[in-house]
Parts: sequence; C-alpha cells; structure tokens
Amino acid sequence: MAKSSRAALTRVAATVTARYFPTSGATDGFFLDGRMTGRREHRAADITLDREDRGFFYATFAHLSGGSPDEAALGRVRKALDRIALEVRQPGRNIDTGINELAECAVSVAGRITLQHDGVRQPYFAGIMVKDSELAAVTMGNGCAYLYRSDVLYPLTQDDFPLEAIDYNGKPVPSIDVYCAGVAGTVRYSNIAQLQPDDCIIVCNKDVMDALGQREVLRMLYDAEDQADAAGLIMTAASAKLPGVPLQFLIGFVESISAAERGSRIPVSRYQAEAPAPLSTAPPRSSLAGSGEIIDAPAAKDPPAELHRDAELLGAANADVFEPEPAVIKPRDTVSRPDSRLAREEIYEDDDGYGYENEKSGQGRRIAFYVVIAIICVGCLFAIYQLLFSGRGEPKQTTAPISTTTAKLTPTETTAPSATSSESETGTSATTTIPTTTMQIEDEYTVVSGDTLYGIAIKFYGSGSQTNIDLIKTANELTSDNLQVGQVLKIPAKP
Repeated sequence: MAKSSRAALTRVAATVTARYFPTSGATDGFFLDGRMTGRREHRAADITLDREDRGFFYATFAHLSGGSPDEAALGRVRKALDRIALEVRQPGRNIDTGINELAECAVSVAGRITLQHDGVRQPYFAGIMVKDSELAAVTMGNGCAYLYRSDVLYPLTQDDFPLEAIDYNGKPVPSIDVYCAGVAGTVRYSNIAQLQPDDCIIVCNKDVMDALGQREVLRMLYDAEDQADAAGLIMTAASAKLPGVPLQFLIGFVESISAAERGSRIPVSRYQAEAPAPLSTAPPRSSLAGSGEIIDAPAAKDPPAELHRDAELLGAANADVFEPEPAVIKPRDTVSRPDSRLAREEIYEDDDGYGYENEKSGQGRRIAFYVVIAIICVGCLFAIYQLLFSGRGEPKQTTAPISTTTAKLTPTETTAPSATSSESETGTSATTTIPTTTMQIEDEYTVVSGDTLYGIAIKFYGSGSQTNIDLIKTANELTSDNLQVGQVLKIPAKP
C-alpha cells in the first residue's frame, strides 16, 4: 500500500474529445476538473486544460434524465460532480475518504443500471480523482479507467473489456491488474496508486476500446506527441469504425510532480500558492497541442506542505496537513477569478513594472552615497598624510649615534723668525716670538646615512644658514655639498 505523508503539486495537461449523437436512454457527458458538458458540446467536444494543483477530478459518464428536462437533470449531475471537485481540495481530506465519496457520486450520476435493451443506451460512469500525486478510480457500467505507464495500459478497475497482459511491443507484463481492487454491487473500485511524471490517466466509454482494441490504442499512444494528439488520433479512428455511436475519450498527461513548499507567497488568490521548482520534467509529449477549444487557467493551489514520498504500487494516504479553505468551483464554463482586493494586488504586482524602476533608482542612490563616502575618506587620508609627512622636503635629521672625539682645545702656535737686536750698552741679545693662530676646531662628526651639511649646521650651530655651511666646508676643505657615509668632519667653533 502506497502511503504518502507529504503534500505535492501535480501538473496535468488533460484533453477530452467526444462525438455525440441523438440516442434513446442515457445522455453522455464529461467533467474536466470543473469544466462540464454544455450547449456548445451538442455534437462534439475537443477541450484541453493544463493546470497545476494538489487535487483534480476527471470523469466521463452517461446519465438518465428520468423524464426531467435536460437542464434540470444536468443540474443534479453537476451538483454531484462539483461536490467531488470541491472535496478533493478540502483541507484535511485525503484520498481514502475521497474514494468513498467518489463511489457515491458515481451512483448519483449514473443512477440505477438495468438490463440492457436493444437501442436503449445504458448509463455508465468512469471517474478518476488525483490528490497529492496519488490517484483513485471508480467505474460503473461501460465506463473504463486506465493508467498508461512505460508503454503498458494498466486497468484501474475490473471493467468488461478484456486486456492482454502485454506492452506495446507485445512482451508479457506480470500483474497487469495490480491496480484493480474489487467490486461492490455495481461499483468497481481501484487501489490507490502513486503517480509518476510521464504517466497518462485515461477515462472513456467501453465503445472506444471495442472499436480500436488494446494493441491499436497502445500504438496510437506510443506514436502521439502529446495527450491532445493522442486523444485526436484515437477519437478519429474510433468514430470512423463506429459511426453514429456516442464516444468519449479523456486523457491526462502528468507533466511534473513537485513539492508544495512551506511559506510560499500567494500572488493571485488565497487558494493559489506559488509553485516550487519541479522535481522532474516531462518529455516532449507533455507539450500542449491539438485543435479545438483550449482552456489554460491554473487551478487553485493549496498552501504549502512537503512532497509525498514516492511509492510505486498501491496504497492509501492518510496525511493530515494544513490547508486553506477550498476553492469554490464555478458552474458552467466559467473559471474562478480572484476577488476585487486580490485582483488589485495582482495588478499592482504585475501590471506596469513601476516597482522595478523604483528599485533601480534606490540602488542608484545607494551607490552614489557610497561613492561620496569613499571620496571623503580618501580626502581625509590625504590630509593626514600631508600633516604627518609635510617636512619630508627638508633634510632629515638622523637619530643615529654620533661619534665625537675629544675637542682639541690647545691652539696651534707657529713661530715666526725672531729679530735679534743687540744692545750696545749692555752687550746682551733677546729673541722676540710673534704667535699666529688658525681656525679653532671645536668637535668632529662622523657622517651617517641621510646627513646633509644643512642638518649638521643646524645640529652644531642651531642654524642651517649658508655662512655656517661654508664654515664647515672651509674647515674640511670641501668643494661640494656631497657627503659620504663614514666621513669624519671637523666642526669649527662658530666665530
């Protein structure tokens, strides 16, 4: 038994084709997840509905009017069918309880099935409900329900059309009736099966299968590009072989199954939740094509929950998940629309795109603000740099240890030739010495890296004037201002 505990969004592209002819007895009709047979389908139908939701309901049937006018009889049938379409979206509902209500709907629509008489059309019913990627089917009379998967046509109920246990290539298939459950009176039940992407769900009347046979239907399903193409091929071939016989064929293609995420926005109506990224994509056959009337209106979506676990075979779901109030299904050919307040919200979100322009202008203002801040910061850094290093143009004073030598305080004396005089009176002689002094050296300084004459003059004289610089150059017999590291300079005393 396949038991799901998570909610899932299933995208199904469904197409119904039909050929109607006046007959005595039951009147044929279809129900395409809210779209029902109307006056426009008096002779034929070709309608496609592509939507994503947590629940769907499809059916083909023939009902007895019971002597009532057509509109009154059709109103009673619609009421029973709309109730199932509403129940499949109810919060807290699961497919276990839904299959019992589907059986009651089948009895209400088809009514009592009596012994068949020649020329009198008997009522029948074939319905499939999908809930959170699981399906269940109920048939009565000449109604047939099938699951087409991996080129095999599996019967969902034990109908009166005999199927061979083979696939499209004629290879044997074990347990082809694995989805059939049993019969209760005139109602035939299916087990609860887990849907997979690329599956096809089919409901039709037995006349279609009698006209074409199993192998021909498998061939057309295999050759068709999508569900609309398959429905058109099958209906054209069946009506050619059974002219004048009412025929109905409804097929839904499972395009994708995705998780219903929690906390998703509700952009359109309170019953529609934004769909998450699909877990799987359908092959090209899932594309919507075909002639006839096309309805492309997304159905109401319940709020979020997690995806049901994948289960291959049969089972029942008993998941209690939070869901909103169900969508009210409009009768006839109308499609549910949001109320005025939510419609205005939709217009504001999707109409003119002013929100996008406002967002762009806001981003521009933020960028301009950041640029101004960056310019101010660069200016501040430049000002700080100028304050700290503005003296770099002047000669740099070194803090390296300065080697000094003991000042030579003894002046250099030179002797000049003495003049000798003789005193005639005494006859004695005296020698007179005339001293001559040169520049006085006060200190010595060893040049280190970065020294200049300007800096040395400031260091020893307190001023870097040209007079002090020339004094040092003269004492050391320098012809230029260039100094060498390690050079010992004599520092003369300041005159």
